[in-house]
Amino acid sequence: MSATATIEANKGGAQPAAQPLANHIEAKGLNKHFGKVAALEDINFGIRNQEFVSVLGPSGCGKSTLLRIIAGLIPYESGTATVRGEVIHSPRPDIGVVFQTNNMLPWLTVRKNVELGARIRKMPAQARDHAVDKVLEVLSLSKFADAHPHQLSGGMRQRASIGQALVLDPPILLMDEPFGALDALTRDKLNVELLRIWQEHRKTVMLITHSIAEAVFLSDRVLVMADRPGKIIEEVVIDLPRPRDAAATRALPQFGEYVAYLGKIMGVTK
Repeated sequence: MSATATIEANKGGAQPAAQPLANHIEAKGLNKHFGKVAALEDINFGIRNQEFVSVLGPSGCGKSTLLRIIAGLIPYESGTATVRGEVIHSPRPDIGVVFQTNNMLPWLTVRKNVELGARIRKMPAQARDHAVDKVLEVLSLSKFADAHPHQLSGGMRQRASIGQALVLDPPILLMDEPFGALDALTRDKLNVELLRIWQEHRKTVMLITHSIAEAVFLSDRVLVMADRPGKIIEEVVIDLPRPRDAAATRALPQFGEYVAYLGKIMGVTK
């Protein structure tokens, strides 16, 4: 079946039959204002356990605001937002957050930066060291454990930021344009790295992105938001085979069809 036919078949909120798991993240009638400005209006969506969902939309449409609400970092006025069935009031230990700008402390080594959250949470030293060693290996940073942030490339610093979230092994990972500041080649490489990590560890992921191709390559579903006040105007199920390989997946005709369809919704193409 072509991507276009699949999109039409899945319109109206239909979900793939192979995903029987319960929602980890859910919003119902969610609204958020900053003063008199409506940032989000009647947001409704769910993200299932172990699902990878991307949120696309123009700058200023409220994507990052939505992620920060789910992360428990900012309040909302009405509606509900829940994580694993519990209403969100504040940050939670079962959620890891990765932002666009890495938050590494320049005076600490890569290892010390990655383990910082585990130290704050008072993880036992032996368990912490084991977790940090494993994360550094997964992110191909073991050889740079004693380096400082200024000695790393932008892509390596961003990998270390992901490591800060992963070391606590949260079941849910929220990512706010984590590769947006990187060059296209580095971004593509980190897309592959992120996909590999997700395919191995199967966390529930909510990714905010401006890149249509990135969303299609990584996601099970893509939520498209309209400009302010931010609304989800369409949900697109990405029916591409997993596990995904960068070259093989991007060469599929369906991949190009999904990119073109999402580009049309966002007004990038006609």
